[in-house]
Amino acid sequence: MPNTVILSCPTLRGELQSALAAASSEAVVYFIPRRLHSVPKELHEYLQDMIDHFYNVDKIVLCISGCGGGTAGLRAASSKLIVPRTRDCLDVLLSRDSLASLERDISGVYFTESWMECTKESEIDLDKLTEKMGREGAEDYLRRLYKTCNKFYIIDTGCYNVRAVEEYVAPLVKILSGTMTILHGEYGILHKIAEERFDDDFVVASPGGKIPADAFLKNFPAHQAEHETGGRT
Repeated sequence: MPNTVILSCPTLRGELQSALAAASSEAVVYFIPRRLHSVPKELHEYLQDMIDHFYNVDKIVLCISGCGGGTAGLRAASSKLIVPRTRDCLDVLLSRDSLASLERDISGVYFTESWMECTKESEIDLDKLTEKMGREGAEDYLRRLYKTCNKFYIIDTGCYNVRAVEEYVAPLVKILSGTMTILHGEYGILHKIAEERFDDDFVVASPGGKIPADAFLKNFPAHQAEHETGGRT
């Protein structure tokens, strides 16, 4: 059995694989179903079941973050259980060498290639809405949905084609009379995971111990919780 197992959100696939390759890591990675990120109770049950099936593993790393409380209370009977103190995947992508330096506009709407694909598959995709209710109806619906959230950010991690995401987001920006900004994502947390540098940016539960609910960065206000179909806060 491997020394380290990583359970990761699939929205981090490209960045995690890049970090693991750079560190020549031999950790084994399992990507969870994408739908679970918006259902904390189901996420918790799925992860606990996965954790319970690992034996003779020194460390189980959850590259999944706080995720609405879905990771709180998880425990591994015979392994160390390690979770970054980030609130969600956006924190992970924007992280640098320390979470103390994390900067994030929590009133913005964030996109990466993965979040773009999630949105394309959702009911709020502009093309789907247009087909369903016409262009004018689709635009009115999106204005009501996003309300005052019209600042769009694309996190450029160097792991995907940013131009394709810009082209997808541009119509939303126009409809909402918003702005679009490109941010550099260093995904420092993923590099630490790949290098197994588990410092104060992580909570490490000893075998049998649980992940405490207050282990993560301060939660967002209730009205700014992460949107279920995109990197919206």
